[in-house]
Amino acid sequence: MVLTRVFLWPLRYAVVQSRGKHSAVRMGGGQIRKAMAPFKDKAEVTVYDRQLKDTHFSWAPWVVGGQLLIFLNFADFYWRFSMEQDEETGELTPAPAWKRGGIAGISLVAGVSIGGGILHYVSRSVARMKIVDKGSAVVLETYRISGRSTLTRRYPIASMFSRDKLFTGLGDQGVTKEGSPQYSIYAKGSPYAFIMNRQGSFKDPESFDTLFHRAAVLKK
Repeated sequence: MVLTRVFLWPLRYAVVQSRGKHSAVRMGGGQIRKAMAPFKDKAEVTVYDRQLKDTHFSWAPWVVGGQLLIFLNFADFYWRFSMEQDEETGELTPAPAWKRGGIAGISLVAGVSIGGGILHYVSRSVARMKIVDKGSAVVLETYRISGRSTLTRRYPIASMFSRDKLFTGLGDQGVTKEGSPQYSIYAKGSPYAFIMNRQGSFKDPESFDTLFHRAAVLKK
């Protein structure tokens, strides 16, 4: 009798564990089906809207161009007019070419990096997100770097995921997160996240998490 219990107990434990896992899968599947229900008979449903004009970032090219001009002028000025005092004669002489070139180069790299960062942020910012084709795909409308309109990107809904939790229970919509006004969502195969502002309008934050939140997902 004792031996029977010893040998059967691991098998019984494995069966219980397996049942628990299948129950969790069924529960998860049920939640996903419930979250997908509003889209099954709809050609298009907007689930996020930043509620800003499509020209909201029209200032970006001007700011980028202006700061690039500032860094370019600094680089040119330093290259042509940087002087050093000769320790022996006390006279001012042009700084070594390597030093002038290095500082000028750093200035140009900084200008391009800052400008590129601003334009990259604009290009990854989402104006609207829609679930289309009865829930089979996602359409993202992101801002163009020109600041004049939006760019449409389409992905299979199964390829979209986020490691962030959208619903926090705070704020009017329940999506406010202290110290983090942005929500990031990825498309598999894309190295960079798309950015949504939590001040925008979300249709159903809890269902949004059910569909897209993943604790750990491979991007490839």
